[in-house]
Amino acid sequence: MIIDVRKLKFSGKFESDFAFEYDYQGDLPAFYGIVLDGPVSVSGTSILQGDDVYIDGAIKCKIVGECARCLKRVEREWSCEFSVVYAVTRQDEDDYLYQNGRVDLTPAVEDAILTSIPTVIYCKSDCLGLCPSCGKDLNEGPCDCKK
Repeated sequence: MIIDVRKLKFSGKFESDFAFEYDYQGDLPAFYGIVLDGPVSVSGTSILQGDDVYIDGAIKCKIVGECARCLKRVEREWSCEFSVVYAVTRQDEDDYLYQNGRVDLTPAVEDAILTSIPTVIYCKSDCLGLCPSCGKDLNEGPCDCKK
């Protein structure tokens, strides 16, 4: 996921749209129980101001995990937005660095995924979960346990 800043400067453009398909190779924390399924779509706009490159982007992908309440498999489309600054020299602790006129979006996208991915997912917002006594899925009806 490379943006060539030299091409932007040479073309006289200071703003450019981008779109990439990305195969996420990072590890999500195992306790999340969520994995990315398939390619990750990354799109957005890069704006060149002086030597800094401002990136506003969106990440979209399919996530798979189990419902935190009833433990059924859940597949869901997930997305998040991110904004970052790439600089030649670090001016702020949040800046990402780029070299040789090439911005590699991979670190910013992976950071955005790690900080934005949900820690739990549900099969539906009103999932009733499992009975704590007998383990019956309460979405399928009440159990025979004493209340």
